[in-house]
This record gives sequence, C-alpha cells and structure tokens, in this order.
Amino acid sequence: MNFSRMTVLVVSTCLTGWSCVPVEPAEDRLVGTWRAEWQCGKETLELRRDKTYGQQIEYAGGGRANHSGVWRTKPKPSRLEGSRVVLQDAMTFCAAFGEKLPTPQRGDRELETIWEWGRVTLSFNPDLTGFLRQ
Repeated sequence: MNFSRMTVLVVSTCLTGWSCVPVEPAEDRLVGTWRAEWQCGKETLELRRDKTYGQQIEYAGGGRANHSGVWRTKPKPSRLEGSRVVLQDAMTFCAAFGEKLPTPQRGDRELETIWEWGRVTLSFNPDLTGFLRQ
C-alpha cells in the first residue's frame, strides 16, 4: 500500500471514530428550539432561559398535543457519556422506536447531549437521530 492510500485510510478511520462524541455544553448553549421527526410525528421542544420548557407534537396521523414544565441539567456521568437535559414531569408521546403511545406517559425524561456530525443533538434513543436544533 502506498503512502497516500495509507494516509487516507488512517484519516477516514479517525474521522469515523469521532463522528459521535459525548459533550457537556453550557446551559445557555442549550436554550432554543429543538425538533425530532420520527414515525409517530414531529416533536418540538423549546428550552427557555428561565429553565422552563414547552413540548409539542404533531402526530403523523393527525392531531397534536402540548405540555410544559421545568428543565435542568445533570453533569456527564462518565467520559463516555454526555451531560443530560432533564425534562421534569415531561410527557412521552411516542414509544422508544416511534410508535404513538395510546396514552402519553408522564415522568422525568433524560436527553443525552451528543456532538454528532458537527452539531449537538439531544438523544433519547441511540438508534434514532434525536432532537436537532432549529
């Protein structure tokens, strides 16, 4: 293998390995509107500076639901995990892989902060994209 092919192989391996890393952003960097699109519908999350949040879902089959509450952050539990955004007393409208829940479930919802492909995502399932900043 010549030098240029080896260089390309090493660089691409490194970039692939670092495409998704846990982060711990400052709280003011989390404030704003986030959106997740999945099988169940389009869910919008607004994190406000006063530590309140608003949730809204537009179900794929029609209809919508809203909820609001208070949010906080939890520090990174380890080097391999990102800090968490905790939506206190939140509504979970969809099941883990996107199916609409017959009845939304209430409880604290933790979203992991991850740097993925040049942007921060709020992840609720490692197999799905998660919330992206709008």
